Amino acid sequence: MESVCFTGACPDMTREELTEMAEEKFEVKTSVTKDLDILVCADPNAGSSKLEKAKKNGTLIISYEEFQEILDEDEYEGFYSIVQTRKILKYIRDNYGMECVRIKPKKAESPLSMTASKFGGLPYWTAGEEFPKDVEGHILTLLAQINFSDVPHLPDYPEKGLLQIFILADLSLGRDMDDDGTTQNYWRVVWRDDVDESLALSADALHEMGVHSAEEIMQKEHERRDSQMKSGKKLTLEHDFPLEKEYALTFEKGISHPNQMLTEYNDMAMSAAKEFGYPVYEDPQGSFSEDLDMDDYFCEDSKDGNLHQIGGYPFFVQRDGRSEDEEEVLLLQIDSEYNTDVNISLGDDGIANFFITPENLKKRDFSKIRYYSDCY
Repeated sequence: MESVCFTGACPDMTREELTEMAEEKFEVKTSVTKDLDILVCADPNAGSSKLEKAKKNGTLIISYEEFQEILDEDEYEGFYSIVQTRKILKYIRDNYGMECVRIKPKKAESPLSMTASKFGGLPYWTAGEEFPKDVEGHILTLLAQINFSDVPHLPDYPEKGLLQIFILADLSLGRDMDDDGTTQNYWRVVWRDDVDESLALSADALHEMGVHSAEEIMQKEHERRDSQMKSGKKLTLEHDFPLEKEYALTFEKGISHPNQMLTEYNDMAMSAAKEFGYPVYEDPQGSFSEDLDMDDYFCEDSKDGNLHQIGGYPFFVQRDGRSEDEEEVLLLQIDSEYNTDVNISLGDDGIANFFITPENLKKRDFSKIRYYSDCY
């Protein structure tokens, strides 16, 4: 039987009434100990000695309203209870967190420097270099440029150098459905160990080469479609891109937590169930309590709900898109985001992931990247 302790006033009943109800399912304790399972409180920010001790011990802390839901819960064979589910989820978050770097985009008020970290915009390029093109000879467009001098350091990741990702400006987002995401037919990764701002080609020089930013391409596309509408012609699509503005990027270290789209999540849940002495089901996720809103436990790693990041656990929309044949780590993840300042649309609320093997990351061999993108 799991144990529970109360702190603060319950709004709907006396402590005696609450204790009497709780004793049907729990062992009620009067103090917080290391083996306490749940602390029920009126205010999780109250700063009481019980709360502080429970936080230090890693005890599950819930509100009186949530505890009432637990008391009202019907138990079903083959399913974890709300408490068991919450403890499993908390165990996974507490024990499997991974350091990452969160990326925050913001609309650039003026053109960024050629060596700046950015989504969209014009890339750093030098004279005499052949610009990235797809297999059919079309010039590719800059999706992302990461100057690792701006990025808080993660183990094995670069401390300097420039990562550039180019894709074809059409509905495919550069994806080639006929390969495994490693053949850079319609997208390209460029890595530079060093950059020199004085060597960067100007915007005019890039334009002369036929290179344009996403904003420039999409502005012309909108003008072309407006002309078709005014003339009564059938609307056609020539170009498309996930973003239509240049976004400046800032970086901050964070902790990435596992999500249910990962193939290893079930193994993590099984380990948690064993730790607590719960039944170990073959499909733990399918046995989580149906009375618990799972949206409260996932995607909260980013305050605004968007998951642009370097390193950490990747997020997927449909399925785990990592290779089944070799270990891969997340080089860069770009998420769809819609707000007053940022508009990034990777298909229908999609997400783009770029993976690299740990060995190639350590060697700084960015020629073997895998690109996986999916959407709803």
